[in-house]
Amino acid sequence: MTPEQKIRFFDEINKYSREMICIFDSKGCFTYLSDACQEVLGYESEELVGRSYLEFVVPEERTATEIAAHNTARFGSLNEFQNTYIHKEGHVVHLLWSGTWSEEDKAYISIARNVSEEILAQQRLKEKDEFYRALVEHGTDMTTLLDSERKVLYSNGSALRDFGYEPGYLVSKDVFSFLHPEDTLKATEALLKLFNGGKHVYLPELRFRTIDGTYRWIEATVSNQLHNPSVEALVVSSRDITERIESRRRIEESEQRFKSLFENHVDAAVFQDSHGIIVDVNPATLSLLGMQKQEIINKSFSEFLPAEAASVCEQSIKEALGGSAIRFQIAIPSSDSGEYYFDVIKIPVKVSGETIGVHSILRNMTDAHSYRKTIEKQSVELNSILESITDAFFALDREWRFTYVNTVFADHEGYKKEEMIGRCIWELFPKLTSSKFREECSVTAATGSASHFEESYAHSGVTYQFSIYPSAEGVSVYFTDITEKLNTRVELEKLSLVASKTTNGVVIMDTDRKIEWVNEGFTSLTGYTLKEAVGKKPIDLLQHEQTNNAVLVSARDQMHHGKSVVYEVLNRRKNGDDLWLSVEVNPVFGANGDILRFVTIQTDITALKKSEIELKKLSLVASKTNNSVFIADKDWKIEWINDGFIKLMGYTMQEVIGKRPSELLHNNKTDRAAFEALQENLLTGEPISFDVINVKKNGEEVWVNINITAVFDEQGELTRFIEVQTDISALKEKERELTNSAIDLYRHNKDLEQFTYIVSHNLRAPVANVLGLSNLLTKVDKESVLYDKTLANLTESVNRLDTVLRDINTILSIRDSRLALEQEQVNVKTTLQQTIQSLQDQLQKCGGNILVDFEDDIHIKANRAYLYSIFYNLMSNAIKYRSEERVLQVHISCDRSPEGNTVITFSDNGLGMDLQKIGSNIFKLYKRFHTDKKGRGIGLYLVKSHVEAMDGQIEVDSTVNKGTKFTIILN
Repeated sequence: MTPEQKIRFFDEINKYSREMICIFDSKGCFTYLSDACQEVLGYESEELVGRSYLEFVVPEERTATEIAAHNTARFGSLNEFQNTYIHKEGHVVHLLWSGTWSEEDKAYISIARNVSEEILAQQRLKEKDEFYRALVEHGTDMTTLLDSERKVLYSNGSALRDFGYEPGYLVSKDVFSFLHPEDTLKATEALLKLFNGGKHVYLPELRFRTIDGTYRWIEATVSNQLHNPSVEALVVSSRDITERIESRRRIEESEQRFKSLFENHVDAAVFQDSHGIIVDVNPATLSLLGMQKQEIINKSFSEFLPAEAASVCEQSIKEALGGSAIRFQIAIPSSDSGEYYFDVIKIPVKVSGETIGVHSILRNMTDAHSYRKTIEKQSVELNSILESITDAFFALDREWRFTYVNTVFADHEGYKKEEMIGRCIWELFPKLTSSKFREECSVTAATGSASHFEESYAHSGVTYQFSIYPSAEGVSVYFTDITEKLNTRVELEKLSLVASKTTNGVVIMDTDRKIEWVNEGFTSLTGYTLKEAVGKKPIDLLQHEQTNNAVLVSARDQMHHGKSVVYEVLNRRKNGDDLWLSVEVNPVFGANGDILRFVTIQTDITALKKSEIELKKLSLVASKTNNSVFIADKDWKIEWINDGFIKLMGYTMQEVIGKRPSELLHNNKTDRAAFEALQENLLTGEPISFDVINVKKNGEEVWVNINITAVFDEQGELTRFIEVQTDISALKEKERELTNSAIDLYRHNKDLEQFTYIVSHNLRAPVANVLGLSNLLTKVDKESVLYDKTLANLTESVNRLDTVLRDINTILSIRDSRLALEQEQVNVKTTLQQTIQSLQDQLQKCGGNILVDFEDDIHIKANRAYLYSIFYNLMSNAIKYRSEERVLQVHISCDRSPEGNTVITFSDNGLGMDLQKIGSNIFKLYKRFHTDKKGRGIGLYLVKSHVEAMDGQIEVDSTVNKGTKFTIILN
């Protein structure tokens, strides 16, 4: 082929080829494009020549395209490289490239084929494949492929996973092995139909075994695709219908239960449609009406009723069809001139919110109505009986509410009967809640057994005899007042016991008060035998010249009126000794209420009377002493106080009775430890004594010396405490003054020691230097260097002497000001800020930080200058003795302690101190602990002196190379 033919042939290819032929230079710019570029990219070739191909590649594929071009130049060729270009109209075009690199022309020669339609077809095919895959895997159906031997070739679907199987689990297994044995015959018959020419079969209900061995219901459609070369299998599409089967079964069971209930209901049951026509009746209805079922069906129920009853039923059926359940009673005349009574319930039957009919239940209440009438009659008769009895009677339901009370009970409690009915007995009579009566009521209600008992009530002094009987509704209660009967019985029992056992004197007298009988106790008390006493009056035997006759006359009058009498009287024994007796006289009545005799009990109270006399004497002493005295029971509750207690503490007798001393007399300063340390001694019978601060009623504190004695009875049991308090406030004040004087003397001695130290050490050296240098100046030539040096040394010594004198003046001024230091309310934060401001230049130079952690409005009573000096010395020390290894941090806080004191803490992160090495020298004058720093050793001495001058305390805690914390406590 000639070159001309080749060129002509290439032009033809370029003109008619649908593939785009391109030439790029080494920079990637188009130098030539075939006519196909207009069809592929929408551009004429002239529009693209000279432009880089990367302008038309989608951005996310430009890097890959550059790498492909690089590899083409490197390896010489490019085969089937795919990328995406942007069409002139904006849509994308997928291109498949092949090309070569011409080293001679330094150009890429490439051919691009538009594969967009192929890419789109592949994408649609993939989407369709994904759709069917999702349909199979996530649809409710289970898809299974079987070979002709029923072996599973493929199985998938959500139902398969619900059964607990993984997609590949069933493969190669006989599908019949998963069917219920009873269903395999049905499945075999279906497959035979397919193998005999059927296209597909439907199996409505099969049971398929799950992974846990249970069975689920499925429905399946089997299609014979064995002859389809694309499938070559039996295609089974199945669905889990267990819920449908179980729901149908529940409905069937429900219908059967309802049918059974309807047919076997003991009451008449009728179903009427929405027009009121009878659709069905049960056997009880047929028995009630005496008719056959065909005689009733398709008729209105009103046709079987009298006119009056029919109208009621027609109205009720209308209301029930309106959607409301209806209940009413109806009377129907009977053939024997009586009446039948029915309780009727009509219940609407709704389907999808629409009433389709009404169920009616008719219960024959004729017998119950008759019983109710009989009960009402009997109730009237019973009420008449209960109202006529003399015992109180009431009935309670199971909620303990009154259901019936008779008039006797209502009058006894002061209520009207209607006021009590329906109210809870425990709310109406709250005092009964903790009584035996309530316990017995509960037992009777729980066990159903009757209870009979007696119970006395202290608040009324009355004893009742109760009878409690169980009832269907709750309990019924009868009770009667047996107080008088019981008292008589008690008296008889008492007399019998006294007469036979007691050592007290027992005397039986006739109505003239003449002795009929005395016991041995009387003989032991008085010395008179029974023979000596009979026929005489007690006064004839026992009269004492100091006997109070008025008491005897009063007792005699009460005895004649049939009253019991108790009195005390001074008598004389047969041997002449005094005999104090407590006498109790009780009348004995006959059946008609007449007095038959008197029974007298005599108790020897001679020792008690002597004790009373002694007690009166002691009471006189206690009431007249100036000391405070009180008597408390064993639980320390005050029983009695004397006038001295009232004068000292300010409380009256009424204010303290029943209260403990700690409730009235103690405050936070009362030291209970003093009592607790001696309490064990007190309980062993040893009197104890200690000093303590108490507080008066007006809040004033008082120092008292306390003496406590425990009182024990004859059995050794603790009964009470007697406490005597002596006011020692004046003595304590003298002790405090003496202590303060001792403290002042100690401080003066310490100041004297400091002063001696200054004179002996700090003052002597500069004075000696001044004297020596002064003498030397008189002998040295004034024009010489030695003279100038000596003069300079003399000036330095004088300055040191001046400093020491000023220190002495400061120390003496602090000591002198302690007795008359002027103090005022000082704002702590304001004073601190003034201190910080005065040291601001030093803080800025060292870069230190000050953290002030307290409120703005804290005020304390202090000397403003002393407080400023304390802050200044502590803060300047923190700056001076800071660590070079870290930035200075100073933290200052101010709080109130629980005791009401002001606590100021001042901490830094400086060099710190070895407190074990320093010991007690920390606050001494001229003591310095960092010799590499300039200072005089007076700062901490001044801080402590100022704090103590304001009646405060200072503490220090320090660790070497960690920092120091000062704590100042001001009262």
